[in-house]
Amino acid sequence: MVALSLRAGDIGSYIPSSFIDWEGHVSAVLFLTGCNFSCPFCHNGYLVKGSPAALNEDLVIEHIISRAVFLDGVVISGGEPTLNPNKLKGLLLRFNEMGLPVKLDTNGSNPLALEELLSEGLLNAVAMDIKAPWDKYDMLCGCDVDVSLIKRSLNMLLNCRLEVEFRTTFVPALLDYDDLHAIRGYLGKGARWAIQRFNPDKAMDENLRKTNGPESEILREKFPGVIIR
Repeated sequence: MVALSLRAGDIGSYIPSSFIDWEGHVSAVLFLTGCNFSCPFCHNGYLVKGSPAALNEDLVIEHIISRAVFLDGVVISGGEPTLNPNKLKGLLLRFNEMGLPVKLDTNGSNPLALEELLSEGLLNAVAMDIKAPWDKYDMLCGCDVDVSLIKRSLNMLLNCRLEVEFRTTFVPALLDYDDLHAIRGYLGKGARWAIQRFNPDKAMDENLRKTNGPESEILREKFPGVIIR
């Protein structure tokens, strides 16, 4: 792929085929650059801090077109894709024209952009991170967060008819089981929620790389019916 200068919303990385980023789908995955959070446990730090170059969008799209017959859809992740709403919308329109369903991964910090994309029918599925209980959001995101925006996106998706999943990365050094129960309370009954086990290997905070991830067996015991990854 030809590399270009980097800006928010560029394609920083691309996986031609994934079986794990959208359950039940073989999907191409685009990781867009830039993020308004700096989560210490993030494993995509190169997208947050900025990598030396971005991939050529037209060439990536051409490659997806050439493989469209093998794909069930496209996942747009990050970084935070809604940082550049116009760029994101342009990508979604291109995939819409190709007839490829799209799943968006987001931190929920831009409810205005999310609302517009939903109202225009450009999304087929959404996965939103719920990082922590509201009083710990700043710590888990590594910055000051307006949680009212997160709550707005959460409520929007709880009342959305699309396929929606909420996700929480459980970092034992930063969160405890009571925190997970609090998050579960925000979601109510019936919401699809996945607890993702923290992997310390590529954490942005080097100190977290020295800690241990959680035990899946304990999580399954304490949170029956919740997806554990």
